[in-house]
Amino acid sequence: MKVSELHAAFLKELAPLLPGWTFVASQRGFKRVDGQANWLFHLAFVNHECDFDVVGNVAVEFIVAKKRVAIVGAQLGNIVGVGQTRHSVRSLATAAESAKSLVAEFNGVGIPFLQRYSNPSITVTALQRGGSEALLISPFEQNHTQQIMALKKLVTPPYN
Repeated sequence: MKVSELHAAFLKELAPLLPGWTFVASQRGFKRVDGQANWLFHLAFVNHECDFDVVGNVAVEFIVAKKRVAIVGAQLGNIVGVGQTRHSVRSLATAAESAKSLVAEFNGVGIPFLQRYSNPSITVTALQRGGSEALLISPFEQNHTQQIMALKKLVTPPYN
């Protein structure tokens, strides 16, 4: 079986496990609107000759007037401090099991991340403190000042 066919089988198994989320094929991920933010659940496929691994990433995209003003996110395994976690898809049979295990990780790790960092005040505080939390949610430290300024606008009139 071609790896591309395994991708399709995996996505077919995954989509029903994420009610309320919309699959965006061009971004290879799922999207959900939460107030002034978009919640993103991105899938990275690590292809091998006959199979692949999938890695889940989450992000909060802050939107004002239909434009992105800031985005923070992380890989699910990095959120809990274990490094990249992969879910292997080796056959049609493992596609369903891998989809379930990824959704379990997403629900246990990704959803709490999205809920926490959808609050611009919490995100600003994390970025201002710096350190490992700030680098987890936004690994490019040179962008933190710009992100802080953009997010502060979301917690002061007229945006709140």
